[in-house]
Amino acid sequence: MHAESYQPQPNKTMMIPKSNGKMRKLSFPNGKDKLVQEAIRIILECIYEPTFSGLSHGFRPKRSTQSAIAEVETWNGTIWFLEGDITACFDEIDHRILESILRERINDERFIRLINKVLKAGYFDMQHSYHRNKTGNAQGSCCSPILCNIYLDKLDRFMESIINRDTLGDYRRQNPQYAKARYQYKKAVNNGCDSKMVNALLNEMNKLPSTDRYDPHFRRIKYVRYADDFLIGLIAPKAYAVNLKQQLKDFLQNKLCLRLSDEKTKITHSADHDVAFLGYIIRKGYGKHSKFQIRPFDSALCVHMNTEGILNKLRDNGMCTAIGYPIGITRLLRELPEDIIKYGNQVLRGLLTQQRGCCNFFEGWRIQYVVQFSIAKTLARKFDISLKKVFARYGKALTVNYENAKGYARSVSLALYKSFARQKSFFATIKSAIASFQLPDYSLINPLSRTCYICGNPHHHVSMYHRKTKKKLVKPYSPIITVMLAINRRQIPLCRDCFARVDANSFQLNQLNRR
Repeated sequence: MHAESYQPQPNKTMMIPKSNGKMRKLSFPNGKDKLVQEAIRIILECIYEPTFSGLSHGFRPKRSTQSAIAEVETWNGTIWFLEGDITACFDEIDHRILESILRERINDERFIRLINKVLKAGYFDMQHSYHRNKTGNAQGSCCSPILCNIYLDKLDRFMESIINRDTLGDYRRQNPQYAKARYQYKKAVNNGCDSKMVNALLNEMNKLPSTDRYDPHFRRIKYVRYADDFLIGLIAPKAYAVNLKQQLKDFLQNKLCLRLSDEKTKITHSADHDVAFLGYIIRKGYGKHSKFQIRPFDSALCVHMNTEGILNKLRDNGMCTAIGYPIGITRLLRELPEDIIKYGNQVLRGLLTQQRGCCNFFEGWRIQYVVQFSIAKTLARKFDISLKKVFARYGKALTVNYENAKGYARSVSLALYKSFARQKSFFATIKSAIASFQLPDYSLINPLSRTCYICGNPHHHVSMYHRKTKKKLVKPYSPIITVMLAINRRQIPLCRDCFARVDANSFQLNQLNRR
C-alpha cells in the first residue's frame, strides 16, 4: 500500500434473478480486497457522512427503508407522485465523474488512485472469462454503497435547489365553494332553521375542502431517495410534474451520465393509483379503499404492507402454493427440529417486524398462518406423522427441547404474534431517532497540556494518574466494555514529583483542593 504496488484481483460474479424477471450481477472480491475496501469505506464515511443530504436514506448509519417511509408518511396533501427509476445505476457510474467528485473533498491523490484501482479491477464471468470495468461500481463490494451515495449526492443537492426555488406560498387560499357553504350553514343556525336543513348544510360543507386545492400560488415539492430509488411528492399541477421529470432526465444525462427510465419513471395521481416504494404501498387514506370520505383532499397518506408480495416470496421459498396454502419445506427435511423452528423464526421476524406501523398490519395473520403451518407440515413429513400429532407433541407454538453443543438444555419455539394491532407511532419513532442521532463528540484538548493537580506547576512534564486501574475491573465484562471502561476511567494530571508521592500513598487525592 505504501509503495502503491497493491493491485486488486478481479472479482468473481454471480447472476441472481430480479423481481422483474431480469438478472442482477453480484461481485465477490477475495479476502484481502475486502479488507482494503472496508478501509476505504470507513475513510469515505468519516469524510462524507456528516455532509450527506438528509433526504438520502440508503446504506447510511441509523437510516433504513423504514426511515425513508417515515419521511413519506408526513407528505400530507400530496397530489402527484413521481416514481423515479435510474436504469442500471450501479453499472453505469462514470469513473471520471466519480473521481472529480472525490477530488472536491479529498486532496490525497494516492487515495483516489487506490479507489480507481478498485473500480477498474474487472471480473470473471460464469464462463471464467475476464472482463475489464470501463464504467460502473460493482455491486457486492464493501465500498460500493458509499461510492454510490457520493455519486448520487449531486442528485440530492439538485433536488434541494429545486425545492428551495419552486416552493411557493405559506398556505392555500380559501376555497370559495367552502366559504359559501359555511356562510349558508351559519345563516341557517342563526335563523333557527329546522335540524334537518342544518344537518344537510353541515354535511354539504364537510364534503368540500376548506382550501383551494388548485391554488396556483401554493406549491410543495417533497423528495426522498434510497440508493438508486427515489420518490417525489408534489402539490402542484401535472404540467409541473412533467416538466420536473424532464429536468431530472436532463440533469442525470448531462451531469452524471445516467439514464432515467421513461417506462418505469411514472407520474401517478395519489387518489387514483397506489405507489409501490421500498416494498411498501403508499396510498391515500380515502376513496375506493375506505368506507368513509370526509374532506378527501386533505387526507393523509397511509402506508400499507404488500401482503400479496410477501406471500409470493413465501411461495418462491417453497412454503406455500400459488393461492397461499401452506406446504412443507422439502429442503429442510434433513435438518434438526430446532433448526427448522429457528428458520421459521427468521422468516417470521424478517417479514413482519418492519411492518408493524402499516395500516393493514392486521393482515399479518395470513403471513403467520402460512409460516406456522408450513413449519408444522415440515416436521410432520420429517417424522412421518400427522399434523394433529405435531401440534399435540410440540404445542401451538411448536416448542422443541434440545441440548446445545455444551450439553445445556435449551428450548426454542415459534415467535408468534399475539396481536396484530397497528403501532401508529412506529415510523414516527424511527424518524425521531434519526433526528436525535449525533456523531460522538471528541475533545481536541490535550490532557497532558494541563497543569499539575496538586502543585499547579505548569513547567514540569505532566502525566495522567488513573484513580481506578484496569486491575480493579474484576467483573467479567465483555471485551468492548472493558476497553470503554479503560478509556473513560478517571484521570488526573500530575507532575513527575507529585505522581511519585501519590503513587507512594503520601497524598489522598479526594481530600485535596487544587491550588
